[in-house]
Amino acid sequence: MILSEKIRKGVEVHPEITAVLKSKSRELRWQHFTRTQFNMVARVINKVISKEIQESQDLVEMHLIIGKQQLEKELNALRLSSVHDFVKHIGNFRDYRVFNWVSGKTLQSYWQGGEAKHVKINALLVFLQVPFIEWDDWQKGQPKEKDKYRSSLSKLPLSSMGVSKNSLSIIKNYYLGNYFLYYQKTDGSKNIIKTAFVLKEQDNGQIIVKSISEGHRYSGKVMGIRDGCLYINCQNLDFEEIEQYVFNIGLETKPQVLFGVSNTVSVKNRQAVALKNILVKQQTNDPGFENIPETEIPFAKNYTTQTEEAMVVNYLKRLGNNIIIAPSCCNLNDLAELK
Repeated sequence: MILSEKIRKGVEVHPEITAVLKSKSRELRWQHFTRTQFNMVARVINKVISKEIQESQDLVEMHLIIGKQQLEKELNALRLSSVHDFVKHIGNFRDYRVFNWVSGKTLQSYWQGGEAKHVKINALLVFLQVPFIEWDDWQKGQPKEKDKYRSSLSKLPLSSMGVSKNSLSIIKNYYLGNYFLYYQKTDGSKNIIKTAFVLKEQDNGQIIVKSISEGHRYSGKVMGIRDGCLYINCQNLDFEEIEQYVFNIGLETKPQVLFGVSNTVSVKNRQAVALKNILVKQQTNDPGFENIPETEIPFAKNYTTQTEEAMVVNYLKRLGNNIIIAPSCCNLNDLAELK
């Protein structure tokens, strides 16, 4: 992919770039810049990106500005165990040190018509503080005057629960909508619950979840994306219970099916339990979707056609290990007798 004119112009007229070039360079035709000049530009860009990731760790966690293999290599070389530690490490750099998100050599190749990798283009968009939802447009079009230098990432509405800015933008862009949630009951009946599960944005920008499961109403908040997983906390509105969901999303955008787990308390014996969950995205935007009553489906049900419900129920039936129940406290010597 060739770097778009919109991105090139955005970089060329950026005030921090023009300031450093004004004092260090006489040649202002970027196609004729030397490697030294591009190295100066890269240093400015890399400093800004390193500041941005301190507030938007998802840029690193979702491999938007650094590839998975390169990130793993950096973690191994630095003997760090997590993305959080890596971001913290970058934040502790002194003024004379910068992390090489994009090099002067790479920039020089772009201004001479060279191919650009997606992660490098993304890094330049982060430098320009372009909102995630506008990244595609910036890769194609011409810049508008109002697009320049606005700190758009910081303008996004945030919930009081600490959802990171970039995480919130990604969720709004790709994961809002109506889903059916499937999971196996914990009462020993070998039945599966199918119920509506809605992710939607409120007027204040907060992303909420609404669902009714086994006759109980749940309302929750999306907590954000961490390590390629979507985190959701739900409160039972009918009695004291909190359900916490984690769904795998990786780098997938607009997925049809999400796999995850929920942690809650079993209805039958009031013990901690973890359930495998499947979310299936629906194509309808029916405003009354969240009021659709739940369905209880027995494992014994036979299907004659390959419907969504048939495929999910048969999958859970084949799996056979959909529930983990933790026992109550006991003595250490009793562990041998527990099953």
